[in-house]
Amino acid sequence: MEYASNAKANTGVALGAVGTGLGVLASAGGLAGVLGIAPRNNPPADPGDKPVTRYEMGLFKEIAEKNDEIVLLKANQYADAKDAGLQAQITQQAVWTAGATAAMGFMTQQIQQLFSVTKLGIPENAIFVPAAPATATSTATQTNG
Repeated sequence: MEYASNAKANTGVALGAVGTGLGVLASAGGLAGVLGIAPRNNPPADPGDKPVTRYEMGLFKEIAEKNDEIVLLKANQYADAKDAGLQAQITQQAVWTAGATAAMGFMTQQIQQLFSVTKLGIPENAIFVPAAPATATSTATQTNG
């Protein structure tokens, strides 16, 4: 058991030392920096890549800000147009609802008037006439005839 824990500790120390050495080597500019050899200036991968001056960077920033402003204005115009269309739909729906409500009120008033006329003007015996009781002679004549 003591050997196993000792081996783990030794492995940890060794890996830490190697990592530290690689970090120092990378921060010094690689092997060329440690040996004192100046690294080669590699050409850019894209021939269009070149250093940019502060003035050019300011122009790029100004163009980007103007593009952002244009996009924001277009988005606001689109949202305003959608809002206007939605407002028109809401107005149209409100007009239709008002018309339907008025028609329903008028129909309700007519139905109430019909009920009041029926209750006051027509007596019940005029609507419902009780059937005469059936007699034996009337039944016999219907079967013979």
